[in-house]
Amino acid sequence: GCAGEYLRPEAGENKLYDKNLEAAIKLSARYGGWSLSLTSSGEVTCDPDSLTRALEIYHKCAEQGAYFPNVNLFTNGILLGDEGFCNEYLDTWRELGLNNIAVSIHAVDEEEQARIYGIKSYPLLETIISNVESHGLGVRGTLLLRKGGVDNPEKYEEAVKTLIEKGIDNITSWPVGKPDGTRTEYTPSRTNLFRIKRWLHKNAKMCHGHVWGGGVFDYNVNILRYTEYVTKHDRKKDFVRQLVVFQDGTVAYSWIREGALCMK
Repeated sequence: GCAGEYLRPEAGENKLYDKNLEAAIKLSARYGGWSLSLTSSGEVTCDPDSLTRALEIYHKCAEQGAYFPNVNLFTNGILLGDEGFCNEYLDTWRELGLNNIAVSIHAVDEEEQARIYGIKSYPLLETIISNVESHGLGVRGTLLLRKGGVDNPEKYEEAVKTLIEKGIDNITSWPVGKPDGTRTEYTPSRTNLFRIKRWLHKNAKMCHGHVWGGGVFDYNVNILRYTEYVTKHDRKKDFVRQLVVFQDGTVAYSWIREGALCMK
């Protein structure tokens, strides 16, 4: 399981949010939670003070025994190409407990990344990796499966090999879709998603599966993970995949909620 926070610049200080975030972290850690994810309805690094505040709450919890071995920041990576930004914030975030930064990747070509994100230029992935690692943090790749982008096993294999060459050896993938898990015009075909999973089983060694689907694979000593972006909580199951703290302080078992955003 995991605990995740939903950050947004306009949220400001919210005592209910802070209180519920602390409670969710402690509850999740008590019942075996192993991963804390920091994300946002916008780009989380655009509001570094909110991220610092959330990590301060986690740091307090960790000192009281509610520790997570994996504390991950999910980001588009754009600001991490700025050495000044990294120098200003990354050491503080690491000291508060952050240990990995997961960069969302629609395309391994930086020009295509820039087009998708609607910016003039996207920083070189090698620059992002160098900036992050120089501050003692790990870099992971979130390789998004998107129609017209990485949407079949041939493109997936090529993208994975390119990312590994650039220095990212831990790559998670999921098909984009609606927050409730249903398909959109951007979701790859079911056939191609099946073919990607078949490629993984054929070319990599499965380390363990996820009860909600997918699993973790060893690919030439690199970690590849295939998962579903969201799963609806099933009270009949004997597990809880995640606890989510939304910006208004609401705590839920799933990202599936009116108003939640999912990257296209």
